[in-house]
Amino acid sequence: MTLAVVALAFILPIKWAERAAISWLHDHPGRAALAIAIVPVLGALACGVIQLAFPVKIRAHGVSSVLYAIHRRRSQLPATLALRTWFGATAIIATGGSAGPEGPIVTIGATLGSIISRFLRVDPRTATTMLGCGAAAGLAAVFNAPITGIFFVLEVLLRDFSLRTFTPIVISSVFAAATVQTLLGTQEPLFGVSAQAVSADGATALNIATAPAFAILGIACGIASVFFVRTVQACETAFSRLPIPRWMSPASGAAILAVLGILNIAFAARWMDFGQGLMPPFYGNGYPLANAVLDPAFYHHETALAVGALLIGLAVVKCVATGLTLGSGGIGGLFAPALLVGALVGGAFGSMGELVPLLQDVGPTRLALAGMAGVVAGTTHAPLAGAMLVYELSREPSILLPVILVAALSTIVARLLERHSVYTAELAALGVQIGSTTDMLSLRRMRVSDVMLKDAVFVQGSASAHTLLALAETKDDFIVLNDAGGLEGVVGARDLRMALVHPEALPLLQVRDIARISTRMIDLDMPLDQALELVERGPLPVKNATGLILGVITRSRIMRTWQRRIERDS
Repeated sequence: MTLAVVALAFILPIKWAERAAISWLHDHPGRAALAIAIVPVLGALACGVIQLAFPVKIRAHGVSSVLYAIHRRRSQLPATLALRTWFGATAIIATGGSAGPEGPIVTIGATLGSIISRFLRVDPRTATTMLGCGAAAGLAAVFNAPITGIFFVLEVLLRDFSLRTFTPIVISSVFAAATVQTLLGTQEPLFGVSAQAVSADGATALNIATAPAFAILGIACGIASVFFVRTVQACETAFSRLPIPRWMSPASGAAILAVLGILNIAFAARWMDFGQGLMPPFYGNGYPLANAVLDPAFYHHETALAVGALLIGLAVVKCVATGLTLGSGGIGGLFAPALLVGALVGGAFGSMGELVPLLQDVGPTRLALAGMAGVVAGTTHAPLAGAMLVYELSREPSILLPVILVAALSTIVARLLERHSVYTAELAALGVQIGSTTDMLSLRRMRVSDVMLKDAVFVQGSASAHTLLALAETKDDFIVLNDAGGLEGVVGARDLRMALVHPEALPLLQVRDIARISTRMIDLDMPLDQALELVERGPLPVKNATGLILGVITRSRIMRTWQRRIERDS
């Protein structure tokens, strides 16, 4: 419930600001060009200042920062990240930046979940689940789409469909959506599309005759997804090379976006109205344009080619606008732009399909909806989340099979052309490799016996700690034995470094004084995912069925073995 209220507090002011801007431009057309040029730059400047005011040590951004925390920071997110994301995203989106609120609310929700987990002092695995619960609740509240929140977290963030993870995330997502429905007094999605538009075009559902059209669209969406991701990446690279302070970079991107907005006012706004007046269609989240494209009345046989070309052009411009906004360092989400690009690609395909007899029975509205699922799935590599999102936005059962087909094919094509999703690409540049669900399953299937163990080096606990220094020239992990010859503990490289803080005390200490006292040993047949959790604090000895110590296992050895298995199977 708390996350749902937070999501509404974040979303509603942005929605109010967007409506107020459209109304103001309608009432003051003479000042539209000036406002469209200045306001996005001011918002981007504010975003830069906000990032200065709320610094974070996480090197990634947005949803990528959540993934980074899961895999490198034991699911710990700083509270300043939520404030930075909240205020920065509001400044960008409310002033026309080409971004959506979904990514920020995922980050905000995940941060709140992380804060609660620290307060409750839970173990790392539970902390990760609580982080996922917060993210799912936030996304479910934004779209009023609980199924989407569930699958997005399971597919993109946690990559874990186990019952222990699945159950709390389902509960969190459903309660968030129910709270939003209660507070708003409606079951319609907060940022949605018209369900009537889906059935108004008279198109048939998926069948043998229409399946090829959706299959071709899936391939097209996969290509569009890769273009979208690479456009954002190219903008990030370009802006990172500018000789300006980092906090001013978002304003430079907004300035170029403003030029596009002025060109739109000068040459297109008078004859191209998509329900947002003089506001450029590529500003903001783009939902007015998406709703226009989903309207069957938008398409006419006589203008099919012209409309198709227009929509493709707008899709390219939206990709560039999003790259300028987010690639320059602005804070915002990629979900909304991806939805719009997908609607434009699907609408263009449907419009041009009016001239092809085979495609006339499909309908441009269905193709536009399927395209939304396709580009979301292709950019995030999350076909279930993409398909469920569009299904929950339209509330039309007949669209479910087509969007699943398009989302699946788009993901396949996107993965063939670009190994990383829009979220994992940033982490890959930082040297962080995120495994797929299959990779996680391979870790669970592997055993400790698959790992090449480090040789066991035994030392007596009663020996002088100073003697370890000579041994440490060639070895860095030691098994400490008690006077009876039994296991007393382990000394790892980290323990030695801690002891060397005061080297003058080493001659006075025994080995057991710097050891991690533990009699825990790992069995050869233990699954590697369990062993990985146990060695988080340091190396542990491995024993066979008879209790004989065979060697030492470390986190780095497990990760190397796992990485080799992934590379072999990929």
